[in-house]
Order: sequence, then structure tokens, then C-alpha cells
Amino acid sequence: MAKRINGIWRQLAAAILGLLGFASCSKDFVSGEGGDMMVMYGQPHADFKVLGSVKDTHGKPIEGIRVAITRHNYYPNTTGVFLDQNHWYYYDTLYTDSKGEFLRDESVFNEPDDVVIVFEDVDGEEHGGIFETVKATPSVTQTKKNDGFWYRGAFEVKSNVKMKKK
Repeated sequence: MAKRINGIWRQLAAAILGLLGFASCSKDFVSGEGGDMMVMYGQPHADFKVLGSVKDTHGKPIEGIRVAITRHNYYPNTTGVFLDQNHWYYYDTLYTDSKGEFLRDESVFNEPDDVVIVFEDVDGEEHGGIFETVKATPSVTQTKKNDGFWYRGAFEVKSNVKMKKK
């Protein structure tokens, strides 16, 4: 009797596991408004680099200038997205090095549309005098194409500015 009950349980388990296995082998596309879309896991991302230099009006590099970068992303209306579609991202502050250069290289959530960079002298007289604040809106250049899936490509922003003494 025990062998018969054990055999029934094995057959039942095999049937259930077989059904579960077949259900998981469905096609990897779902139908949506824009047609069939591949099922993917993760999130969109892009490589984003901001670099440049800061010099005075005589071409001498200025060290210690605070570089505040804001990046703007606009996401077109997308079905199922419930977030505000107009975002400005504020980054940690960078400072220019002894050559007057700065660099930020990272992976970001999505490709940037606009960038605003504010250059501000925060150390007073220490590195060559007190300089006026400069606001730059450099263009974003795509340096690597997307892969058609989650990778949106590589983007770069270059900003070389000259600051005047106050």
C-alpha cells in the first residue's frame, strides 16, 4: 500500500514539475503598444564623462575652483512610467587640480540631454586671486552608440572656461 501511495506522489510531482517547466519556456517577447518587445531585466544605463579645464584670462591654470555639474534628462511619455518626466540631477562637487583640470567619469541611469556647469572660486585669494563665477552650458556629444537594449551608449561633455578676476 505504501509503495502505491509513494508511486502516486511521484507521478503527481512529475506532472506538476513538467507543467512548471513548460510554462517557463514561453517566448521571450511581450506584446505592447509599440509591438512586440523583448523581455529584459535591469535598467537603462549610459557612460557619462564630464571634463575640462579652468584658466584665467592670461591662460594660467586655476587650482581649487569648485565645479558643480547638473545633468538634465527628459524622458518622453512612456506607458507604465509614473515618474515626473523632467529631471535635473545634481552631482557631488568637483574641484580643479593643479593643472586647472577636472574629470568625472561614471555610469548613469540614462543618457543626458542637457548639462549646466557652474565654476565658482571658493578659496578666496589662495590660488591667484578672487575670480567671478562662470556658468557654462556645453553640448553633450555621443561618443559610442547604444546596443539596442539597456546600454544607451557613451556621452561626453567638454568645458574649457576662462575666469576673470573680480
